[in-house]
Amino acid sequence: MTTADVIIATRGRGALIDTTIASIRQSTYRDFCLWIVDQSKDDATERAVAPHVAEDSRVHYQRNISQGVDIGRNKGVAAGSAPFLLFTDDDCRAEPDWLGTMLSELEQDGAWAVFGRVVPDETFRPELAGDTAPSSDKPVSRALPMALKDEPQRKVYQGSCLDLGFGHGANMGLRRTCFDDLGGFDELLGAGAPLRSWPERDLGYRILRRGGRIVYTPAALVHYRHWRGWDEVRSTYRNYAIGAGAATGKYLRCGDWAGLYLLVEWLAGQGVRQVVSGVLKWRSGQKIQVGLLQLIYPWVGLIQGWRYPVDRERVLYRRS
Repeated sequence: MTTADVIIATRGRGALIDTTIASIRQSTYRDFCLWIVDQSKDDATERAVAPHVAEDSRVHYQRNISQGVDIGRNKGVAAGSAPFLLFTDDDCRAEPDWLGTMLSELEQDGAWAVFGRVVPDETFRPELAGDTAPSSDKPVSRALPMALKDEPQRKVYQGSCLDLGFGHGANMGLRRTCFDDLGGFDELLGAGAPLRSWPERDLGYRILRRGGRIVYTPAALVHYRHWRGWDEVRSTYRNYAIGAGAATGKYLRCGDWAGLYLLVEWLAGQGVRQVVSGVLKWRSGQKIQVGLLQLIYPWVGLIQGWRYPVDRERVLYRRS
C-alpha cells in the first residue's frame, strides 16, 4: 500500500500549479500518490495537470463542481487510502526532501499532525504568472507578508488549544486515523466556502482540544509564490477576519470559552497591533487597512456563522 497521499485542492490557478506538481514529482521519497482536486470553472488547470498524469502514474486528477478548499481536501483524502496525508497549495514549490521529512515526524508515536516551514519563493516573478498575475498594479507593502512561517526551532504543541501558531495549510500533514477521528476539515470554512478562511487553525484547535499532538518542524520546507496584488491581498485578509469570527463563534456555541480568548487575541494581535504598527513603524496605509479589517470583519463572521447548525461533538459546522 502507498505510504502517503498528497492532496492539492485548486481553483482557478491555471498553469501556476505546474511548478507545484513538478516539485512533488521530484521528491526524494517516492512512495506516494498525488491527488489534484480541481474546482475551476475553466479547463486551464486540467490542461496543466494532464501531462503530469500521462507521465507519472502517481499523479491523479479529479474535476469537482463543489467550491471551497476544505471540500476539495476532504474529497482528495477520500480518493486515497494511504495512512499518512500531506497537503500543500497550488501556489507553492516543495523541496525534494519535503515529503520524507514530514513523514519522519508523522511516523513518530503520538503525532497527530505536522506543519512545516513556509518561506517566500525568491525565484518567482508574479508578472510572468499568466492568468494568475496580479490584477492590481499597486505594489503590496513589505509589512504584509503572506503565508509565512519561518521559525528556526522545532516546536511541539500539546495541552493547550490557545496557541494556534503552528503553521499554514500550505505545509501540513496528518495521520489518516486522526483525520477520520476529527471528521475531516470543516467544509464551511476555508477559501471559497461560505465562512471563508481559518481552516488550518480550526483543524489544529480541534486536534489540541482532543489532547492531540502537533509538531512544527523547520526542516520541512515549502516555498510560497506570492502572486497576489493589493486587491487580492486585501480580500484575503478580509476573508481571514471573517473566518476568525466564524470559527471562534463555533467554539463558543460548543461550550468552549477558549473561543472568546481566541477572538479577543485576534482582535488585539491582528487588529490593534497591525493598526499601531502601520502608523508608528511602517507608515503604511495598507497595513492600517488590513488591521481595520481584522477589527471589523470577525463580527461579520460571528454573525454569519449563526446561519448554520453545529455538530457539538466534532466541533464542525453542518450545512442547514
